[in-house]
Amino acid sequence: MSFYPQIGRGSVAQFPLRRTRKWRAITNELESGERIVLPDSAAGQIEWYLKYTDLSDAEAQLLSALFGNCTGAYGAFVFIDPLANLLGWSEDLSRPDWQLGLMGQSGSVGDPMGTNRASSVSNGNPGSQQLSQTLEISGDYIACFSAWVRSDAAGTVSIQRDNAQTTVAIGPLWKRIYVSAAGAGGAAQSTFSIVLAAGQAVDVWGLQVEAQPYPSTYKQTQIARGIYDETYFGSDEMTVTNSGPGLSSCSIQLISRV
Repeated sequence: MSFYPQIGRGSVAQFPLRRTRKWRAITNELESGERIVLPDSAAGQIEWYLKYTDLSDAEAQLLSALFGNCTGAYGAFVFIDPLANLLGWSEDLSRPDWQLGLMGQSGSVGDPMGTNRASSVSNGNPGSQQLSQTLEISGDYIACFSAWVRSDAAGTVSIQRDNAQTTVAIGPLWKRIYVSAAGAGGAAQSTFSIVLAAGQAVDVWGLQVEAQPYPSTYKQTQIARGIYDETYFGSDEMTVTNSGPGLSSCSIQLISRV
């Protein structure tokens, strides 16, 4: 399955963009005048309206190549929501989306916002352990994994995507850490992890994965959403306009089945 290409240093879209969520209902009006309305859950969709300016020739070619490979609006590809936190259950580490290894965890811990939505994770094992979640995002995609962390004891903690790792000093104050990198080249999925050393305990909050190079404002999630593997171009025509030497612009409509 093809992925919608990133531009620049790892962005999916330029701002402003427009996102429209649509639902459909089936209505049956009886002879008595009674009306029965039922949701058509299989017909939901999201429409994306993307406008690009100052694209390089290489970036314009990537978009044109995907359009050609899909034969316009016929073929499907994967589109990743540029506005979403892609992780599932960002504040509930007990959910099966998360892999804790041999570590323990507890919730209702104080967080940097003054509420009690953080979690405490502890590694009582003789070796390092990982808190991780695997997402169906191409290893060739740039993504940013971020989290707020703190520890009663000063030390370090590592945050990683596949084999790309960043190690950061932490202490009693909350600190936002992140790693921005591509994953394993050619892989169909990526694993995002926080690594705890033997005997280490940390509080974590605000876990977030985004299809962009740097972290944005944290967005709480429940069921994982944001990766749409049935997305189509909204038209059989795509116009790319030359706006200057080596620069192009275009507008694109996409439709994602939900």
